[in-house]
Amino acid sequence: MYILCLLKLVVTLYKNYYKRKKMKQKLLLGLLCLAFLGASAQTKRCATPYFDSIEVARNPEILKNRLLLEEFTQQFIQNKDNAYDTIIIPVVFHVLHKYGNERISMEEIERGLEQINIDFRADNVELNNIVNDFKEIIGNASIVFKLAKLAPDGNCTSGVMYYETDLTYQASNTLKYTITNWDPQSYLNIWTVSSIEGSAAAWSHYPGVDPALDGVVSIYTYVDNGHTLSHEIGHYLNLAHPWGSTNEPGLQSNCDIDDNVEDTPNTIGVDQHCNLGMVSCGFLTNVQNFMDYSTCESMFTEGQVDRMRAALNSLVSGRKYLWSDENLVQTGTNEGYVDPGCAPIADIESDIYDICPGTSYQFTDFSYGSEITNWDWAFEGGEPSSSIISAPEITYHQPGLYPVSLTVSNENGTSSITREKLVFVPDTLAGIVAPKLCDMEEAGFPEYVDDIFKSWSFIENGNAHWAKYTNGNTSLRIKNQSNGAGTVNSFITSNINFNEVTNPDYIYFDIAYAQRNSSSADELKVFVSPDCGKKWIVKYIKGGKSLVTNGDVYVTSTYEPTATEWRTEKIDIKNYKEKNHLRLKFQVESNGGNCLYVDNINIGGIPLIGIKETQPDMFHVFPNPTHEKITLNFSLSAKQPVTIKIHTLYGGEIYSQMVEGTNGSNIKELLFDNRELAAGIYLISIITQEGQMTRRMIVTH
Repeated sequence: MYILCLLKLVVTLYKNYYKRKKMKQKLLLGLLCLAFLGASAQTKRCATPYFDSIEVARNPEILKNRLLLEEFTQQFIQNKDNAYDTIIIPVVFHVLHKYGNERISMEEIERGLEQINIDFRADNVELNNIVNDFKEIIGNASIVFKLAKLAPDGNCTSGVMYYETDLTYQASNTLKYTITNWDPQSYLNIWTVSSIEGSAAAWSHYPGVDPALDGVVSIYTYVDNGHTLSHEIGHYLNLAHPWGSTNEPGLQSNCDIDDNVEDTPNTIGVDQHCNLGMVSCGFLTNVQNFMDYSTCESMFTEGQVDRMRAALNSLVSGRKYLWSDENLVQTGTNEGYVDPGCAPIADIESDIYDICPGTSYQFTDFSYGSEITNWDWAFEGGEPSSSIISAPEITYHQPGLYPVSLTVSNENGTSSITREKLVFVPDTLAGIVAPKLCDMEEAGFPEYVDDIFKSWSFIENGNAHWAKYTNGNTSLRIKNQSNGAGTVNSFITSNINFNEVTNPDYIYFDIAYAQRNSSSADELKVFVSPDCGKKWIVKYIKGGKSLVTNGDVYVTSTYEPTATEWRTEKIDIKNYKEKNHLRLKFQVESNGGNCLYVDNINIGGIPLIGIKETQPDMFHVFPNPTHEKITLNFSLSAKQPVTIKIHTLYGGEIYSQMVEGTNGSNIKELLFDNRELAAGIYLISIITQEGQMTRRMIVTH
């Protein structure tokens, strides 16, 4: 009821202004009610309506703030000066990254900021190609955006901060509560990320939201590419899309909802094209407007500039304080400020480097903040053990897990960082000794506290990661439905030693997976590394329907496979079997599907074909270990012949016998002596009409 009354007040105020100003008829309701118009919109290039509508629904006070802003805006426009003086807005970039391409450089940010300044000063060359009908209303906002030179604590800054965080993937407003913004009344905060929830390139908020959310978020590739940031800063300064505060251009109903800007014609909106002769809602469309979705955006209008300057003179969200003389001095962006220069901030990539004994790795300095004149590296276990160049190449001879330290400096100061566990050199005779069935059941799996050479490693992103899951037997599972599209997670085996295997052509593994709907497109890739994990080669790719093992049945609840909903896969390792440097990586990219399970990674052995071991009461082997006889206890659904086989782990068949099985429980006893079976691990199987079940058997003497 409160919101409804507030909206009625908005309409009343609008009518009063309409009578005084004789403005063209517009629906202010369209601008202020984005909570209702934007919430169900399909996210495209800009996600502002989507994210902003969520916050409005949570906090109706935002509408009240915007009503005050709109009242102020109309008064400001009525009394505005003929020309605007140039103003400066301090900017800080928060770069969220995982040391990939999303960790954009200072040069990329400076290029992006240069383009923003060109756009907001109407200095872009594309203005020469503006349609004649709109040339006379090209707006010059006279705004200059400058990287801050002083941080909130008064210390020197480059205006660019780097944060290693998984929040760079599938970004949402959650990141802003974790990566704290700088005071939004003193700085325009811009966060750059690897990807954004949904399919958007960027988003912002109109004035009036929680200060923690105030600012712009953009995928890193759009920072110095096109006019995306200019579009989002337009939202930040109270501009809507020309068709209103939704994200659905092209709808005829958009003619009734516009941006409350006097000189932008009502339009249905442009959707990724550049038809300069487009007519909609009875008007020639301003296709080249920065706030539309065209591919030739080039201009703001004078009316849009008026609204932005009004926002910058309003107390709503403190935009008025951004460009005050006092704030420019406090942020080091005032004219005449002399930058004394900053000390650099030391940084090294945090993910473990995997290299084989006797090989080298070239390290990268990720330090930032200022020019560096001196480097001082320390490499425990490395040769050489120190270096004073920016990108040294270091050789490691002995297995171990080693730290790396870096100190960087210039005339303004020094900064140091140490990564305690950065370089891993495996023991190539330890780890997984083939033949080996990795069934996930071993105590301590997968991270063995007392044996770093036996431990598996994990690369984790998003909300859900690979984790042990037990339901009758143990496997590794990832809940794809808990991750945003594009989230990548991996697990990596320890080093594999093939010295005891004569002919390992394949590695087998079991998977189980279900889709949630026809659009589910989770993808599994399996890689091999012939050099201890330094480089990876794809050997297996399946995704979406081809990954499904449950008969194409969509499962919306958490998927748990039955005994028959597993499939054995294999990868070819013929080209790598003579190396003792082999590792495997199982990588899943989540994309709207259900749980994926991996089990029974069979290295140098035979595949466990058929029925999954989720019903342990169907087949028992005892005593186990044994030294002279073994008893099999298994259940059958009908009388039928049963074949019993024993294999070595590397596939050699050493025993085969056919017996007649009966309906229900069956007990068969096998006798052998030490001359037939040497001490070791074997695979014993029963093969029935329903399939094959296999157990491990340990023989001792």
